[in-house]
Amino acid sequence: MTQDDSWIDDEPGPLVRPFAVTRGRASRDLYDLDILTLVVTVRPDSDAVALDPEYARILQMCRGRPLTIAEIAADLNLLMAVVKVLVSDLVSSGHVIFRSPTKSVGRPDVQLLQAVLDGVRNI
Repeated sequence: MTQDDSWIDDEPGPLVRPFAVTRGRASRDLYDLDILTLVVTVRPDSDAVALDPEYARILQMCRGRPLTIAEIAADLNLLMAVVKVLVSDLVSSGHVIFRSPTKSVGRPDVQLLQAVLDGVRNI
């Protein structure tokens, strides 16, 4: 090994920065996706041939069973913000559909919160 090769690691990990995967795009103008949003593939495998590897992997992972944004990010070893951009692209192209969890609109039940607090205090 020469002196110039000393910085090379056998297991360098991911060498592509997250912004390169999304082509510099951030979380603006995206669908309302959160970490619990379920994603499922709706188009055939043949459509994934021309896509970038990350898109194809998401389609493969979500075929036949819905996965959350968090699960996709963990499996791809990417930031959730990056996965949200990629999934938004796939939704726009019609490759996947998504379902976000419903947001509660009312106030929390005070009696339930008190019961939880009492239970925690008794531990």
